[in-house]
Amino acid sequence: MIELLAGRVSRLSSDSLTLSVGGVGFRVAITPRFSLKLKQNQELELVTRLVVREDDLSLFGFENAGEQEAFDLLCSVSGIGPKLAMTVLSGMDSQAIANAVNAQDDAAFRAVSGIGPKTAKLIVISLANKVGLSSSTPRSKVLEALLQLGTDEGLAREILTQIPENLDNSAALKQALALLGKARLGDR
Repeated sequence: MIELLAGRVSRLSSDSLTLSVGGVGFRVAITPRFSLKLKQNQELELVTRLVVREDDLSLFGFENAGEQEAFDLLCSVSGIGPKLAMTVLSGMDSQAIANAVNAQDDAAFRAVSGIGPKTAKLIVISLANKVGLSSSTPRSKVLEALLQLGTDEGLAREILTQIPENLDNSAALKQALALLGKARLGDR
């Protein structure tokens, strides 16, 4: 409903801000990591998500659309509400979340306060087919190509974790195919 707010930061704390927009102050929950990048009276365009509950309207703000997408995905996991999703985003950015899910690394989520072993495993399992396939992730084209070649999705995602982030998609695909060849030779 409220996707974007543009205004001036009139109040700032470690986990929220008040954004003045046209004479109205919107209280928005943010992560401490994002709060450290902001200053009072700064002009700001903020990607937001309005969460409507029976007795509450809460507005959550994000540094970019990737973080908002990660927030939405985390909230889709059973047992994770908006506040716990923000806690995860405080400890991990959207790329770290995608990397942990793709590598099936539930230990990365267990390191976040409030996430136990069962919830961490549930996040990894629930988001396995959702994270990393959007066009906003740097390796989505490479993953898509590997899947179209008939590569098992788990193997394809594992291969992607071994490729340096600084490669363009063409070079990344070449390296992924080389790693796939080695993996298949190792199976013989």
